[in-house]
Amino acid sequence: MTRTTLTLLCITLALWANAQNANVVNAYNYMQDGDYAKAAEYIDQAATNESTMAKDKTWRYRGDIYRLIAMGTDEALKAQYPDAMQKAIDSYLKAKELDTKGNYKNEIVQNLGALQGASLNKGNDAFGAKDYDKAIQLYGNSMRIAEAFGQVDTNAIFNSALAYETKGDAPKAIELYSNCLDMGYDKPEVYRYLASLQKKQGDLDGAIATTERGKAKYPTNKDLILDELNFQLEAGRDAEAEKSVKEAITADPDNAVLYSVLGSLYDAKATPKEGQTLSEEDIATWSGKAEEAYKTSIEKDPDFFDAYFNIGVLYNNRAASCYEKANAIKDNDKYNKAKTACDEIYLKAVPYFEKAHELNPDDAPTVQQLMKLYAKTGDLDKAAEMKKLLGN
Repeated sequence: MTRTTLTLLCITLALWANAQNANVVNAYNYMQDGDYAKAAEYIDQAATNESTMAKDKTWRYRGDIYRLIAMGTDEALKAQYPDAMQKAIDSYLKAKELDTKGNYKNEIVQNLGALQGASLNKGNDAFGAKDYDKAIQLYGNSMRIAEAFGQVDTNAIFNSALAYETKGDAPKAIELYSNCLDMGYDKPEVYRYLASLQKKQGDLDGAIATTERGKAKYPTNKDLILDELNFQLEAGRDAEAEKSVKEAITADPDNAVLYSVLGSLYDAKATPKEGQTLSEEDIATWSGKAEEAYKTSIEKDPDFFDAYFNIGVLYNNRAASCYEKANAIKDNDKYNKAKTACDEIYLKAVPYFEKAHELNPDDAPTVQQLMKLYAKTGDLDKAAEMKKLLGN
């Protein structure tokens, strides 16, 4: 290569490099003038050129330009650059990487902080507009910025979990709720949301374990206590449920539902399961406890349908057991005496089923019970009325 040719090549390379540096300068000037579209055009050229793409200044300016677009009020410009926020974040993170001496650390941190807050807010807006995929992307921006500085944005993780749950991606929501708990974002609602999803996914034991973990942290939280109780009842873990319902009553002593649930658990203890033998004394004890709990439920809420219905069923069951024993008596006088006692038990159910019917006239099982009871008492008009309600 001749000296003249070498000189021309050097001049060409110098002019080319200056042209690329000019793109950075032009981008900055257009940004200062408020012409962000033109600024973006020049800075994107600089960001893809070997002579300027390794300079932190290029990426800082690019971050500034796209941040101003993303956080500005020019909706037409935002529509022209829908990924402006993403580009701004990418650019500042690249600038942070290239700014090895930390000369612009505070500036970069401040701008990324503004973008992090904006991402969360815009993510919430997208969530409110039911654009869950967009919300997840925006929350992800916030998480990524936090991670770049060795931090964890638990708010963004929690919000992302909500978005995934709402859009129907239960496995991802479960993963993120679990992450929240592991990272110390362990508010009661996080345990509740996670346990609810686990239950919906068929993992009832997991739901109970999550709720127990929440109760260990918040032992007096009524919602967690009630959640655990409901899960245990559904899982058939009656012994644990009895303990939970008593805890719940301590936390919420005026809750009529809880006493009715406790009555149901005692009622179940008074009914022998298949292959089980209960003594007369045990049956009477648990049946008495159930009756007491149901009556307490009615005291707490005189308009609570379940308690009236349940105590009516309790008397029915007592009467059925009584009739079974009476039918085994061979002596006619003794049989009649025993049957009369059974009738008295059976008829105790009448006022409770009547009140249940008053509270819920459309409940068919209540109407059926009243029809049988009225027939038993000889009140055929009322029995016919109940039969008519059943459509018979």
